[in-house]
Amino acid sequence: MLKRNYYYLVAGFPDIVLDQKKVPFSITELKQELKYHLHPDDYQLVEYLFLEYDNINFLNLLQKKDAEFNTLGNFDENFFIDEIKEPEKMPEYMKIFMASWQEENPVNPKLSPENQLAWLYYDFMISQKNEFLKEWFTSLRDVKNIFAVYNSRKFGIDIETQMIGDYELTEAAKRTASKDFGMANELPYIDQIIGIHENTDIVEQELTFDLLKWNYLDRLNTFNYFTIEQILAFVIKFMMVERWTKLDAEVSKEFFRKMLNDLENSFQFSKDFNINEKRR
Repeated sequence: MLKRNYYYLVAGFPDIVLDQKKVPFSITELKQELKYHLHPDDYQLVEYLFLEYDNINFLNLLQKKDAEFNTLGNFDENFFIDEIKEPEKMPEYMKIFMASWQEENPVNPKLSPENQLAWLYYDFMISQKNEFLKEWFTSLRDVKNIFAVYNSRKFGIDIETQMIGDYELTEAAKRTASKDFGMANELPYIDQIIGIHENTDIVEQELTFDLLKWNYLDRLNTFNYFTIEQILAFVIKFMMVERWTKLDAEVSKEFFRKMLNDLENSFQFSKDFNINEKRR
């Protein structure tokens, strides 16, 4: 199927880097612009990236937590209040979670409600027909699970209470205590993940992780130029940049730039980052 091209839209995107001090517009403004310019089917893919905020809002309301409603999500508060009473329009994975919640029949009784919902969300994203989203969320789930296992081992926590999904990586993590889970061939980037996790400086750890993701997004779009995939990658990168602009002021501009330069000079991004490509 031929993909729609958005030449002027993509060409008009500003250059963004992780260490910039401010963003030219807010993520909300970006979302509004994309809604205006994109075909509805493509804009729906953009909305999927914001479901993580909807997940938080949905769970807070379901648990009746006194928490601020995050307006970055796709749905407003009244939508969720109505849907919790009578689910009709919410995403299917949320309906599954709510049914399990109301019936007191957890998706996975070992997991927290947050991780149960995350499990369903990742399954939903990985099931998408769009290959970019499928590959991105597959790899993101892999890395999150690897970090979860390392942290669980470090603090003596049962790894089965932290991992999301039931697939090759999670099964391997249950069988072995080795750092590479006995999957060195399937996880060619594992040494990079180990290095990131062993860094005790939280800021550097987060920055390196974002740099890893940034490079992977570029690789995913090697042959995508003006399609929705470039737009999805820009949105994800923009979210990262906006988060860093809110970083504590004690991290100076000079330190930030030096850190980025050091990382970019020493960090060789693996061509084989995606575990799925090794499975094919």
